[in-house]
Amino acid sequence: MILKSKRTGYGLIEVREASTAGWYALYINGELKKQSADLNYILSEYDKY
Repeated sequence: MILKSKRTGYGLIEVREASTAGWYALYINGELKKQSADLNYILSEYDKY
């Protein structure tokens, strides 16, 4: 499930719930970049783009 999504100069940036329950992932143009159980960490990474 996609929690947040935006288009930037880097392309499509998404925060998704990972397949592992309780984990979150940052994707850039469909490619997994970061994964963590800490949603706040993933959101802070999302905000950098």
